[in-house]
Amino acid sequence: NWMWEGCLSVPGMRGWVGRPTEVRMTGLDHSGVPKEVHLVGLAARIAQHELDHLDGALFPHRVNGTRFLLPNAALDAKETWQTHWPSLGSWNTALGQLSDAA
Repeated sequence: NWMWEGCLSVPGMRGWVGRPTEVRMTGLDHSGVPKEVHLVGLAARIAQHELDHLDGALFPHRVNGTRFLLPNAALDAKETWQTHWPSLGSWNTALGQLSDAA
């Protein structure tokens, strides 16, 4: 799914980022006991975003070109955008919402 992602590490910017809707993560808890979790939707997106930080990646590395990386002020003025710009899914999706359209 797709979402306008933001991050405190990249203040004032949002990016139209696609990520898998579901993830299964495995690891060890604080006692070294193996754990597995299945995440769906926003929880899956947040886990992937935070895992990217551990790999040294930020959301701008995940956008499909500079037209999908915008200052927050541009998103505040979405009603002035040309219809379906920069893409159908990104144009129709409010901040904080997930979209299945690229």
